[in-house]
Amino acid sequence: MTRDAVERGFERYLSDLVDETYEAFDVAAVLRGSRSGGSRAVSKLLKNSRPLERHVVRPKLREYQRTILRQFDPVLDYAADTEADFAAYADDVLARDLYWDTLRRDVRGERREAIKERLLARQRAFGDALAPLVAADSDDFFGAVVAAYDREAALSLVEEHFVFTTPLQEDRDAFAFELAIDPGDVLGGLARALPNLEVEFTDEALRSMRRAEQRVIPRAKTDIERAYED
Repeated sequence: MTRDAVERGFERYLSDLVDETYEAFDVAAVLRGSRSGGSRAVSKLLKNSRPLERHVVRPKLREYQRTILRQFDPVLDYAADTEADFAAYADDVLARDLYWDTLRRDVRGERREAIKERLLARQRAFGDALAPLVAADSDDFFGAVVAAYDREAALSLVEEHFVFTTPLQEDRDAFAFELAIDPGDVLGGLARALPNLEVEFTDEALRSMRRAEQRVIPRAKTDIERAYED
């Protein structure tokens, strides 16, 4: 199977995950919990949360989607390269890793190295799992899945590698997901006089992404089951 076809197959579920995360995301909870929770800017935004969701939250989630797809490129390159050692791709994988990019600056020393190794091991395992799919003799995504794996292996791939929140669950306090909000850009008018806000939304990112995974993963498993029944 071509690597482009594999990428398109996974992009479908990643897009679903982003959409479900957006639907589950509670921007009001983020604003109320911010360090500027009592400010005029936060009060204005709380009264007009829908524009904030459209103009700030959704673009940020789409940015994360693009980052994950960029990260997927070297993983797929590794999966397609039957002669390669993962070490040849490790630097590129890490440079594109969403979690490595959001690692807090005060995470240093042995803990930083341990997280780095876990992130790389996670991506290597994904690449190893994808190798049979990339090598499958079919241009149809689900046809290739059936050719590459037995039913249990295919379901295990979904259960393990469609869980994007694993690093955040394992090291919650090591990462910081943040939004920069210009009230004027969101609300216009007199809001242009209000100060910009830097808001962390790590807890809400985890909660909303977990909710999205709980919806998308069963959907993907159902698609897999149907492929083996056809």
